[in-house]
Amino acid sequence: MADDVNEGIENALNVIVSTTGSSRDMKKELKTIIFDRVSTLRKLFVKLLDNNESNIRKITELEQQVGKTNTVRDEGTGRTYDYIGEPSSAPGRNTHGQTDRKVTPRGGGKVKLYSEVVEGKTTQKIYKLTVTSRDNLTADTTKEMLKSKINPTEIKVGIRSIKTLKDGRVQIETGSIQEAETLTKNIKEKLGDKMETNILRPRKPRMKIHNIPEEITTDNIEDTLIAQNPDIGIVKGEITPKFTYETKRHTRNIVIEVSSQTRKKVIHNKVKLGWINCNIEDYLVATRCFKCSRFNHRMGGLQGIRNMPAMRR
Repeated sequence: MADDVNEGIENALNVIVSTTGSSRDMKKELKTIIFDRVSTLRKLFVKLLDNNESNIRKITELEQQVGKTNTVRDEGTGRTYDYIGEPSSAPGRNTHGQTDRKVTPRGGGKVKLYSEVVEGKTTQKIYKLTVTSRDNLTADTTKEMLKSKINPTEIKVGIRSIKTLKDGRVQIETGSIQEAETLTKNIKEKLGDKMETNILRPRKPRMKIHNIPEEITTDNIEDTLIAQNPDIGIVKGEITPKFTYETKRHTRNIVIEVSSQTRKKVIHNKVKLGWINCNIEDYLVATRCFKCSRFNHRMGGLQGIRNMPAMRR
């Protein structure tokens, strides 16, 4: 690119000189001034080119020194990097083919991209149970009583955490549903008359089937799905019908509750019901407070209806 610029400047100066020399109406004094200015410009451009090349050499030397310093430092910490030693302004550099900096894991092994690490990462589930005192004891007292009466080592249960809640309950986290059930059973055996336990089970996903036929109801939806969609592999007992409703276009939709495995089977498919292929998607409803209009909580009952903000007309 630098050669093209130099050639363009030289051509422009040659045009000025040739045009000035071939002009018959221009005075001799003016021609002399133009020739002098062109000569001065050429000298200035030569100096600029020399300074540019000198700066490039200095930048190259500095980047090489930085690369050597980083290499010595990384040998002491056990990290290795791929550095590019060429300066950003160096001529002839192939910027399209440069490689990103790679960092070797501390424990050694193959370098991985961030997307590869995230793709293979699995989130471990946590199961929670709450303990409430029947005698209205404080949360701290309930927590101390549990620690004195229940021995996790004896029942072979791993406790991830135990903490008190503001409403007086104690929340315990375990790594599996089996551990939560074992702990609940042990608490009922030893403190059943004083404590009340409740396992917080995750909600099952709800799905919505669009434009169902008139003969489909909450009573026969599961049998119809299993009979007409054998390729999906729906298992009996994994679907719980909730309700049906009519849309503004006078079509009927049905909401069902399914297991997470069943949702994965049907989410990207159409289901056959009678003579119709029906679309199916997640049924999502945003919970909103009647009082403050914020999401994820609500103020129920008559009090919430009374405090509902008036609609603008």
